[in-house]
Amino acid sequence: MPYDLNGRPEQRTRLGRLLGRLSTRTVEELTPGDPGLVPVAESGDDAAASSSVLDASPGFDPEAQSVLRHVLEIPRGEVDEVLRLVAQDRYERVPDGAPSGEGLETVAVARVQRVDALHVSQERSRMAGVTARHGGRAVLWQVLQIPG
Repeated sequence: MPYDLNGRPEQRTRLGRLLGRLSTRTVEELTPGDPGLVPVAESGDDAAASSSVLDASPGFDPEAQSVLRHVLEIPRGEVDEVLRLVAQDRYERVPDGAPSGEGLETVAVARVQRVDALHVSQERSRMAGVTARHGGRAVLWQVLQIPG
């Protein structure tokens, strides 16, 4: 199922659904934990513009379905609440592979969506705000896609 720029399943009209069935091109069914995903754009620099990072990423396909992943550092006692809040926008916890610091837990959350610079910037801001209100910080964001 394709997802829109806000990570919601795309709503198609009856004609769009019919044309979709007739199309020979199929949409990849992605999940945030899909093993074929590779990072095509990423930044841990709060000052870097999302548009600059995406423009400088030769592997990024703006037409492809993507997974937007955020790596967060959160005080251990606040992890459940942060996960509850971001789940409201369809983010789910995924493996992060990073060690946790003293008193902090490294958590990665991700969702499937189409990606553009504006929506990446909005989500970066949202993650920074949610983590800051709970004593943490957003460490890194990544766009993952299946190469092809």
